[in-house]
Amino acid sequence: MIKFFRKIRKNLLSENKFSKYILYALGEIVLVIIGILIALQINNKNEQRKTENKIVSILKEVQHDLGLDIQKSDELIAYYKTKDSIFNLVQSNQLTYDDYKNDNRHILRYAIMNAFHMKIHKNGYTNLTENVDNVSEKLKAVIEPLNEIYIYNKYEIDKFDNRLDVITDRVIDDLAKSKDWYYRLERPQLEDEMIDFFLNDPYYKNVVNLYQNAGCENLASYHVMQFRENAINTYKQINTLIESNEPLPDFIPHNLVHLTTAQLKEYVGTYKIVEVEGFDGQFPDMNYNIQIKDDNLIGVMNGDLEDIDLFYFETADKIFGQTDIYFKGEFVRDSLNEITSLVIFKYGTRVHLNKL
Repeated sequence: MIKFFRKIRKNLLSENKFSKYILYALGEIVLVIIGILIALQINNKNEQRKTENKIVSILKEVQHDLGLDIQKSDELIAYYKTKDSIFNLVQSNQLTYDDYKNDNRHILRYAIMNAFHMKIHKNGYTNLTENVDNVSEKLKAVIEPLNEIYIYNKYEIDKFDNRLDVITDRVIDDLAKSKDWYYRLERPQLEDEMIDFFLNDPYYKNVVNLYQNAGCENLASYHVMQFRENAINTYKQINTLIESNEPLPDFIPHNLVHLTTAQLKEYVGTYKIVEVEGFDGQFPDMNYNIQIKDDNLIGVMNGDLEDIDLFYFETADKIFGQTDIYFKGEFVRDSLNEITSLVIFKYGTRVHLNKL
């Protein structure tokens, strides 16, 4: 082919057709330029594909980190839920001498001397921020929720983690200075003087209150719960953005049975609270509105959009929550198979609601 074009050039020059040769030469130049542009376009597409694949790989790393932290947050919430039950018993004077002698004595004696810490994994997020200029417009939707998780949520979790360290360290130091029995605290059986301290000392109960506020109320029940919800939603968002075919892992709340929109509409409506088990006093007139959002059911208490339960189906009438790992519920039907009421278990309380 090259020899062929050379012959054409020689013939044009030998026949003294200079103008035709110029046109021919210009044509060759245009063809070369077009070839270069095509090659550049192919190269750019290849580079773009490599960049997109790199960002997708980083987002999968972010997902992996989120998965580890979601599972750790579940452990932390369970840990402080147990602590909260102990602290309520301490402050209401419901623990006895025998409680500090039985099998629970180890948990009770160290109730405010240790803590469950949560170190948030952020390697994936760091990699993403270092490559943020290469993130496509489609994938940029995940940047803001990730910033919420790794800047705001992480800051609050770290703050109360540090607060708990201060409390536990101070308790240990104070006991070591003021109690001659402190060095004997690790012996199998507690001494009477030790038990008297745990049962009656006002200093101990004050510190229990500080620990409960930092660990159970602020860290576990609010900031880690908020982190967990944001992490779950972002994990799902990444799955959608990268068009992953991988099924959601078990630690990500999702429907165990899939209902059609028509089936979901059976549950939609307003439910009135008629009974709170274990609560004998008057409680406010409260309604629970169940709606469909993004093919899932949500529950809104008294129209407060900041108090929303996002829940999924375990079976056709049994539900469990995303935001509160201890949230469970069951719809009740009558003899005509019509839904008449709902029983939910949340924050350790069982609530009965009638459908209006």
